[in-house]
Amino acid sequence: MDAESGHLHQLEQMLGHILPRQQRQAKQHLKAAQQRQADLEALDRYLASCATEEIYDKLSQHVKAAQAKVAQLTTAHSQAEQRLSQINQATERTKKDLQTYSQLAIDLKNTNHLLKSAARVKQTLALFKQKLKLHKLNHLEDLVTKHFLYLLRKPDFVHRVQIDTETFKLALYDQSGELLPKHRLSAGEKQILAIALLWGLANASGRQIPVAIDTPLGRLDSEHRNHLVERYFPQASHQVILLSTDTEIRAEEVERLREAGVVAREYLLDYDPMSRSTAVKDGYFW
Repeated sequence: MDAESGHLHQLEQMLGHILPRQQRQAKQHLKAAQQRQADLEALDRYLASCATEEIYDKLSQHVKAAQAKVAQLTTAHSQAEQRLSQINQATERTKKDLQTYSQLAIDLKNTNHLLKSAARVKQTLALFKQKLKLHKLNHLEDLVTKHFLYLLRKPDFVHRVQIDTETFKLALYDQSGELLPKHRLSAGEKQILAIALLWGLANASGRQIPVAIDTPLGRLDSEHRNHLVERYFPQASHQVILLSTDTEIRAEEVERLREAGVVAREYLLDYDPMSRSTAVKDGYFW
């Protein structure tokens, strides 16, 4: 009896609880199976609509080729960027070089301009120097001619004194424009010419230059001596030092110079043979 009760109880449990649960589970499994069936049918339809294996192989080959091309282009792009960087650096260096070359070109152009200008200035200065020399020589020629004729006792003997522009030698021309040989001049006239040249040089310099004259009247005749005393000594310069013996500038010449008011100081150099010395004394012909 008890065994039957146990079986009945188990049967009740099975009918009341286990079977309903199993039915629910079976329904769920059936639903899941139906869903899988539907998925399989959809997959079959998808597979039926897809390309063949050959097409997939070709597509795979194209993909691989495209990937290889991308890798190649990526490498080429990297190399191109490196090359571009190198080109940019070279461009910057070229720009700097161009700036340097431009400045050098400007400096060279300025230098060439200066050199050309310097050459033109040099030519101009040379021409100016030549013209200035000619002007100075012409002026000196006029002064020497004027002084020579002023001191010469035969003023129509010589008409013009000319100075060579290269050798600076003196040439004399007479009234007819003919060259006058210097050997035709006496010793006194040659001395007068030398004095006229020195006088002209002093005047042409435009400066006040002291003049020292040693033995000024040697080899001169009386008329030339008088011309020097009256015309040259008082006008030779603002300061004239005459070193003369008592036979050259004699008492009468000294007196004429004193009367003209051109003597500032007079000294006598007296040599003593016993002491072998020279004493300087005030006065001349006192």
